[in-house]
Amino acid sequence: MIYYRLQKINKEEPQMKKLISIALAAISFNTWALKLSDYKPYNFEVLFTNPVCATYNYDRPVISESGATISGKPKNVYCKPADEAASVARKESPQYRIVEWISDPQTKELYLAYLSFSSKNVVKSLCSAVERGVKVSMVLDGGEDGANPSPNKDAEGLKKCGKEELVKIVYRGSTRGLGYAHNKILIVNPGQAVTKILFSSGNMTGGTSINHENWNFVTTNGKSYFAGAHKCVMESMMTSGDTKANFTLALNQCRSQIASAPESDIEVFFSPVDGDKAFSRITEAGQKSILIEAMSHRFSGKISELFQTLLTEKKEIKFILDDDIYWAMKRRQDVGRNTSIEAFRLYKELISQGMKTKFLQTNQNVYQLQHNKFMIFNFDQKAAVFNGAGNFTTAAFTKNFENFYFITIPEVVMAYKKQYDLYYNIMATSAEEMPRDYVLP
Repeated sequence: MIYYRLQKINKEEPQMKKLISIALAAISFNTWALKLSDYKPYNFEVLFTNPVCATYNYDRPVISESGATISGKPKNVYCKPADEAASVARKESPQYRIVEWISDPQTKELYLAYLSFSSKNVVKSLCSAVERGVKVSMVLDGGEDGANPSPNKDAEGLKKCGKEELVKIVYRGSTRGLGYAHNKILIVNPGQAVTKILFSSGNMTGGTSINHENWNFVTTNGKSYFAGAHKCVMESMMTSGDTKANFTLALNQCRSQIASAPESDIEVFFSPVDGDKAFSRITEAGQKSILIEAMSHRFSGKISELFQTLLTEKKEIKFILDDDIYWAMKRRQDVGRNTSIEAFRLYKELISQGMKTKFLQTNQNVYQLQHNKFMIFNFDQKAAVFNGAGNFTTAAFTKNFENFYFITIPEVVMAYKKQYDLYYNIMATSAEEMPRDYVLP
């Protein structure tokens, strides 16, 4: 039909033919774009919390495992709540950018999905947004009893900031075979010509300030598949996230109606629907890699088994963990938010088998975390990053609501590689350099 009309226009309406050709070119551009950067606008900014913290010295000399004297915890690794103000005041801090996005006069609607929500500065900026008429829709984890979710006081308080009908809070997870509602997504102006999407390892808590996290700020066109898929997952969780079956049906139906093709340089996976696909992508990348550089807060199950296999195949693997794992193993008890069982398995199945491991010495007293979750797959000539909201556990790929990404955008991969070098070579501590005694400043 289109071909016939163009032939007719070619003879009778040359000016109209030109206008329609331009329109068809625009449709083709947005429908078949191969890369996220093909869309306009486009910006992809990767920020890491990299907190600015005081120096915390021990009140007595402490000896390392290698026999050296240690005066204190590594600077800007071990932090306390008092360090938050200095950390978030920087323009390069994730929280600064989050507040900036929310406070932008062009922001008219917001979607948010997080396991937990308590950051005072973010709450304040959202309250101001509601006051000026911004619509806010939020999906949060409802706690251990999905049938009787526990309201989040900070989120519910937003309803008092302006017109109550502008704020919608939905609680999901822990019911009918589902695990945590563990997504970490912020969308500004979903579906619009300028859509902004934030995905991260961190929650809207201390994760925006003193935890060690990664934050990915993307500006794109609402017609991109990337933007459409995120809009779909948010709306599917809100309307149909009560069961895995309902969520799967709603998400797949919504994604099937996205006119644009998936971008080749950033693949998007939403658990529990896409968990198997995400795991297959990791497996394929791991088998092709010559070096894997990884970080995660939790690490067990299917991913651990895969890494065991890769180690037997003589793959080089570097892994940075929270020092809670180190102390949980040494003290034979749970420490912070890591367990002794988890630590024992990591040491027995991976570290003792040759996985090169270092630790970020965080503050267990205030549950400050090494909370990054990403893997850098280094191939012969190129590299890729797998990251997202979920820990590297079986539940993250089979039960939880999660968002994962496989990224080959060169500048994004380079940002992660640069940060990993900073973590591994400067901020992290080897087992030999760790303190012999469990002492906190």
